[in-house]
Amino acid sequence: MSQYDAKKIEEYQLVLLKNPRSPVFAALAEAYRKMGLLEEALETVTKGLKYNPDFVSGLVAQSKILLDMKMYRQALPILERALQLNPENLLALRLQAFCYTKLKKHSRALKSFKSLLVLNPNDEKAIAFVQKWEFLEHLPYQLESIDIETIEDWIAKLPSTEQAMHLFDSLYNRGELKEAQQVLEVASLMWPRHPEIEKRQKLFAADISEKSSQSWELQFRKKFYQRLLQRIESGKMVDPLSLN
Repeated sequence: MSQYDAKKIEEYQLVLLKNPRSPVFAALAEAYRKMGLLEEALETVTKGLKYNPDFVSGLVAQSKILLDMKMYRQALPILERALQLNPENLLALRLQAFCYTKLKKHSRALKSFKSLLVLNPNDEKAIAFVQKWEFLEHLPYQLESIDIETIEDWIAKLPSTEQAMHLFDSLYNRGELKEAQQVLEVASLMWPRHPEIEKRQKLFAADISEKSSQSWELQFRKKFYQRLLQRIESGKMVDPLSLN
């Protein structure tokens, strides 16, 4: 902590001693948080919000402390309150989306990130998330949690092969190949020898085989040219086909 920070913290503390209702509590709590004094930060912001319950900066500061403490569920209602008071608060929207991703509630995170992009179209993290997960909005059912470890649970809740194949198509088109493959594996156990599942299994296997072949060729070429470059730079006669 710098000398400047220490002086500012002392100033904040003196202000609060004189006036416990001062909104400076938010700045003091944020300073404590940055120092890693999370318990002190949470105590400070909680006391301050008793006097200033609708102070958005205080609510955001409290949520940041809870996030640092990995208390994501506790942070969400605080962020919702902040956004009720100020729907265009970019930081609150970003933190809300972060909470939802940590809780694996990706469809809700998608909504938060899209709201963020309306206000800030250049937010790179929001753009990347929306590009990856926007297919959720086109599914005929809600998937609150997209997690490769729970994909068997999702499919078990699906009433038909049609919806399972819709899920596969969506994941496959997004490039989520591991998840798409797992959908096929579980679906084939639930609906053995179903023609739609078998058709996709064949197409998927052929496509993966082609991609693997292309990947091997690219790796071979990369190593080949690396050895050629080595020979040119060293002036030694190195066989570029010797890749070991």
